Amino acid sequence: MSQALQLAEELLNPRSLWNADSLLDALTAIVEDCNYPLLRRTRNIDNFVSRYQDVVRRISELRLKGTDFQLIKVIGRGAYGEVQLVRHIASQNVYAMKLLSKSEMLRRSDSAFFWEERDIMAHANSDWIVHLHYAFQDARFLYMVMEYMPGGDLVNLMTAYDVSEKWARFYTAELVLALDALHTMGYIHRDVKPDNMLLSRSGHLKLADFGTCLRRGPDGRVRCTLAIGTPDYICPEVLELQGKEHAYGCEVDWWAVGIIVYELLVGETPFFADSLSSTYARIRKFETELNFPDDAEMSDNVKDLIRKFLSKSEERLGVDGVESIKSHPFFINEDWTFENIQKAVPPVVPELRGDDDASHFDDIAPKEPDPADSFQIPRSFAGVQLPFVGFTYSSDLGPICEIQKTQKKAQIATDSLQVQAALQELNRLSSVDSQLEAEKREIEKQLAACQVQVKDLSRKLEMERDEMNTKTKVITSLEEQLLLKAKVEDRVRELERTNAEIGEKCRSLAESEERARKQQTEVHAKLTTQVELCRELEVIVRKAGDEENALQEQLQQLRLQWNQERENARRAEQRAAEYNEKVESLRAEIASMRENEVVLKCQLNKLNENVLSERDKDENRMIDDETRKNNLVLVNELQAAQKKVEQLSGDLEQETQQRITAQKELTAVTDQRANLQNSVQFLEEELRRLRDDKRQLDARIQEMSSSNRILQNKLEDMQEQFETESSFIIVYKNEMDSANEELLEKTRRLEQLEEHQRREEERSREIISHLESERLARRIAEENFSATDKEKTMLEVEVRQLVQRHVKELGAKDAAIQLLSQKEEELQRALQNAQRELQAVAERDASRGSVSPEQRIRDLEGQLEREKMMKMTAINKLEEVMANRQFNDRYYKKKNASRGALVHRERRIAELEMDLKFERAKYEDRLSQFVKEIEQLKIALMDEEKTNESLRNELESFKHLETAMNEQKKRERSAHEQVPGMIAVTEALAIKESDFHCEGYVSIRLAVKRRHQWLECFAVFNSASLSFFINPSDRQAFQTIQSEKLCHARHVSAADVRTAGENQLPRIFQILYAVEDGSSRRSSITDTSQLSLSGSREDKVDKALWNRHDLVELAFHMPTSCELCVKPLSNFLRPPPAYECKRCRMRFHREHVGNETIPPCKQTTDARDLLIMAPTAEACDKWVEELKKFIGYMRCRSGTGSSLPRSGSAMKVPPKAGSVPRSATLPVNSLTSTE
Repeated sequence: MSQALQLAEELLNPRSLWNADSLLDALTAIVEDCNYPLLRRTRNIDNFVSRYQDVVRRISELRLKGTDFQLIKVIGRGAYGEVQLVRHIASQNVYAMKLLSKSEMLRRSDSAFFWEERDIMAHANSDWIVHLHYAFQDARFLYMVMEYMPGGDLVNLMTAYDVSEKWARFYTAELVLALDALHTMGYIHRDVKPDNMLLSRSGHLKLADFGTCLRRGPDGRVRCTLAIGTPDYICPEVLELQGKEHAYGCEVDWWAVGIIVYELLVGETPFFADSLSSTYARIRKFETELNFPDDAEMSDNVKDLIRKFLSKSEERLGVDGVESIKSHPFFINEDWTFENIQKAVPPVVPELRGDDDASHFDDIAPKEPDPADSFQIPRSFAGVQLPFVGFTYSSDLGPICEIQKTQKKAQIATDSLQVQAALQELNRLSSVDSQLEAEKREIEKQLAACQVQVKDLSRKLEMERDEMNTKTKVITSLEEQLLLKAKVEDRVRELERTNAEIGEKCRSLAESEERARKQQTEVHAKLTTQVELCRELEVIVRKAGDEENALQEQLQQLRLQWNQERENARRAEQRAAEYNEKVESLRAEIASMRENEVVLKCQLNKLNENVLSERDKDENRMIDDETRKNNLVLVNELQAAQKKVEQLSGDLEQETQQRITAQKELTAVTDQRANLQNSVQFLEEELRRLRDDKRQLDARIQEMSSSNRILQNKLEDMQEQFETESSFIIVYKNEMDSANEELLEKTRRLEQLEEHQRREEERSREIISHLESERLARRIAEENFSATDKEKTMLEVEVRQLVQRHVKELGAKDAAIQLLSQKEEELQRALQNAQRELQAVAERDASRGSVSPEQRIRDLEGQLEREKMMKMTAINKLEEVMANRQFNDRYYKKKNASRGALVHRERRIAELEMDLKFERAKYEDRLSQFVKEIEQLKIALMDEEKTNESLRNELESFKHLETAMNEQKKRERSAHEQVPGMIAVTEALAIKESDFHCEGYVSIRLAVKRRHQWLECFAVFNSASLSFFINPSDRQAFQTIQSEKLCHARHVSAADVRTAGENQLPRIFQILYAVEDGSSRRSSITDTSQLSLSGSREDKVDKALWNRHDLVELAFHMPTSCELCVKPLSNFLRPPPAYECKRCRMRFHREHVGNETIPPCKQTTDARDLLIMAPTAEACDKWVEELKKFIGYMRCRSGTGSSLPRSGSAMKVPPKAGSVPRSATLPVNSLTSTE
């Protein structure tokens, strides 16, 4: 392959790193990154930008861009951008277009994986993954045009329907197939959740949002240091990263599948909690925290599936391959399998009104353009566009596809000659078609005749086969009868031999009777034996006669009814078996008779000796007569049997002759059958050959016809294309002529402008340097403003602390004055405490020196005035630049300035105008804030001065008690340390229980229809209980909490309520109340000795310093402050290590453990929490203040005044929350999240 051809293939390969789209991206990115004033001071860069600036503009106009699509609706928004439903103007197709901010991508490069998302959707060959059609970019955004999934996400389906186990089985199976396809491509998703599972038009599930995916290494695992994912679906091994590099594989996605199966059936995730600390703690203890509610209908198979998914990483289902998941009993059903589930009907098919129906997505307002999405003007080459080179992708609208289409057109042009040759060949073949048609008709006639002949032969063959089968059955039956007859003949011969033996024995007995009487006993015994034997022989002969008659009947039936031959043969076989058994038995009887004969002879010899004397001659004569009669009877029977045997022998000879005749007939039939079979085979082969010839002719005729039609269509298309291209050539020639004339004119004008441009370059440089100096001045002003802002914040904190301290001191003084009116000793101690407090205030004021609050305010006002002057100077300079711009515009128009310089200056001036408007608005807002804050500080300072003056007056009125105070110094020293506690107790005891009352409309947090929602109700609080009613007129409360069970009340932060909006967070507060059974939804039942510190610090820190806190180590990304040092506890990218108590919700830096004493946990019993939202922020403050006052009163009353709430925790104002995404403490990558 030549080098040019290899280069062309790489340029046209969409997966190549240097294809045509990537090279165009590179040229555009370099020109945009170099097109800044400071960079263009370098001559080489300026020449490069000047040369290719118009080229890049033309490329941008010709390539796919955002204006080629019409916005229909915004269907999703996330941290990096948004998803829009758009329609392609040219093709009118509907797509989902995802916009990603380039500046945000670079700012969060450690958690943004847009390359993986683009490659997965562009190159995935799976029906379970959302397909990418186009990807393009401009200076601010990345665009990904994907197929539109009108069914919405799985969250929408769970909200609208109650998901049954059958539905869950279907969607879980499709999710398993989608993840298997992603894992097969070599990626891990890491953020599998219902928000990222979309439903197509047909109702099937597809996986989306691959912005968190990572490619697996050679060992099938990825290595990462950040915990990426959504808190409710993140697995324990990822949660334990905490900045340490750790390797994990596909098992992290299978954990999320188990969470989703549980959520589908139960309605919420198994480890859900309002605060992230509780969620993370429950995930870490998943082995004990995983529970199935009793009211949820779940089979044992689905529970087993969830347990195997939510297990340790090395034991998790799917760690050894997806086949172990597919073979789980939960997926066994009769409707579908994993192989045909794509063809099955989904549980829910979305009802759509059109191709752009977006009713299954939430309504999201379009986002206003944000200047922060643009890049700042750099001072040196930054290359902010280079990371996105090669991002462009197009399935059918890119230059690569156009080049391939052009190549196809050229191939069509080269094929035109072949088409003409084919037409000639077609004409030649058309003449051949007529001949083939005639031959075809002749062959069809022959084929019909052959078919008729074959049918006749087949019919005759079937008749011959039936006849042959009948004769075969007859022959088989005859053979069986011959075998049976042979067996009968053998039996007859045996009987003859037996009869001969019997005759010999009879003759020997007669001779013995005549010879001697001595042998009478022996003869008698022999005669008895012979009588028995004769009887048996009679039975045998009788049976033989019966069998002979049966055989004759069977032979007659065989000749008349041939269909009963098999049954007769079976009966004959049975009888033959009986004969064999009888012969064997006779042989055994004969042997036994012979043995008995020997025995009887011996007995007869003995009996003869005894009987000779006892028997009379008459008896002997009678015996001889009976014997002779019996012998005559036996001889007659024997002769009859011999006659029957001779008759059977004759019949056997006849049957033998018939058998020979049947065999001859069978031979003749077999020969005739063979001849018929040969004829049939010959005819079938001939018929098969004729059919093959006909089939080949038909195929050839069809092929020629289709080729003819294709060639005709190609010829017509080529003729039309030729005519079109000819007209285009004429138009192009005319345009070229006009362009040449215009080029000559522009060349002359360019020569005139070059001289003027050289003169203007010096002036442009002067203007640019002037603008840079203005920018420097503005930056200095911004830095000064920032410093002023910091000083204002510090002053605000100091003033707030001072006001709080004096308010608290004033309350203590009032309580002491009331106590002194009753008892003189208590008044003296209160007076001494007031003097000490006043001295402390004076010492603090003295330590501050000359920097009083008034002086600080004056300094701040001076700084504000200086800031005003600097801002006004910057504004005046910018106005001068605007005036110069107007003058330059008129000057350039008169002198015909170069077009490139004018465009550059206009862009620069437009940017300065935008900066000017932005800074002016920002300055006016800050100025109004400063004025308001200064007025508030003045008012607070005046109140503080009034308070100090009143305290001084009170001290002057109490000076007459100084003598009594000196007399009781000893008692005062011992009671000095108890004064603050007594003041608090006195303040609490001065309040009556009837003073505690608060009521109003609030909303409490409940789980409604698979989502946590706010239920509006009417709350009533008094010293007895905190009750919630549906209506104010109701007498029965649906929830009641005894007031004495209240433990703590506080405002919440964004980390406590992840799903709260920006306007809801200031109105929400949390209460903790004790429970009797110790059951809590969180892990509050854990023994306080078994604290939940994670990592190796548990072994390094003394547990005695934790003061009964149940701590968990967390990283706060949302705005949160430390409750010990009041410093920030959060950071979006690199949060500091921190602890939170799961009981009292106290938060502090990890560095405080071991460095200072941590206050004891205020909640020592099992407790539950309840989130309450007031209608306004002021009402929320009122509820929290009233509840805290009551809790403090109850603690003082029970003697636990030392355990009052910390002022830092009680008075802390919750920070304003920004957007609260679903992934509250983790990077957010879902653009389709609606939370």
